[in-house]
Order: sequence, then C-alpha cells, then structure tokens
Amino acid sequence: MGKKYCLYALFVVIAFVVIGSNCDHGLKPRFTAVEGDLIIKGEWPEGTEMCFVVVTYEKPEELVIDIQLVQGFYQVPNTVFEEEMDSTHFRIEMPAGEYGWVFFAILDSAALDTENCKMGWRNLAAEYRAPADSSQLGTITIGEDELPYVKMEVDFTTPYRGVGNDEPLDYFHLEG
Repeated sequence: MGKKYCLYALFVVIAFVVIGSNCDHGLKPRFTAVEGDLIIKGEWPEGTEMCFVVVTYEKPEELVIDIQLVQGFYQVPNTVFEEEMDSTHFRIEMPAGEYGWVFFAILDSAALDTENCKMGWRNLAAEYRAPADSSQLGTITIGEDELPYVKMEVDFTTPYRGVGNDEPLDYFHLEG
C-alpha cells in the first residue's frame, strides 16, 4: 500500500512540473520589427560615408535630435552607396509601440567629426510619408497583427529640406 501512494505522489509531482513548465508566460506583441524598402533616384552624393534608416517616437520641432528618442536604426551597408545601388531592403528589430518619424540620413565627414559635428537638413535625405497623404509624415505601429512596411523614396536630383521645414538650411544639434 505504501508503494502505491508513493507512486501516486511521484506522478502528481511530475504532472505539476510538466504542466507548470508549459504555462503561457504572458502576452507579447506578435511583431516587434519594421521592414521596408529604400528606393534611390539620382546619383549618390560623393561624400557619403555612412547611411541610416532611423525610427523615433516623434520629429522634433526644433533642430535638436535627442539620441534618446532614437528607438531603432538600420545602418545601410556601404556596398549600397559604393556600388550606387538604386534600392535596398531593411529590417529593424525594436520594441512595440507607436512611432511618428521614420527617416533616412546620410552622413559625411562633417557629420562624423566628433569635435565639431555639423549635421543639418542636408543630411536628412528622406522621410516616411503617410500613404494616404504624402504631405504628412507617416506613422507606424509595431506590435499589431501585421508587420509594418515602410517604403521611402530618396530623390538625389533635388535638395531635401524635410516635411514641414521651411526654415533656412541650419544645423541639427545632438543631445543625449
């Protein structure tokens, strides 16, 4: 009789361990990334040293980029601009949330100078636009039922000043 109860007790303990290890550990977003394509028109600028697709919560009203607002980025491989490719695909893994500014930036030696960084509207090459109204910035939501897709067109044939930027060509200031 004692062995029978010991076997039942052992079976119950094993059952609890197996059942407990298969529990759902909470809800998490289905997708935690954004994908897209960068379409390039015209010739790449000669001084290009690095390029990034950047996702932030919001576009700053002033020419101040707070590094802490940057939530995700994709460094475009050098071969894309060295071989003057006309498109590239990107994927950025990042936390779920609502993001209000996705942009493409080109950095040259002036922007990469650590002592006297000069980064301005000339470095902002494209912004994601709302599909329904191209005069507005597009927003993306990460963590919903489908993977967000962003398509940005970069036109190097004309200078880009940014959505809603009518100010003189000034420099960005970095914070953070």
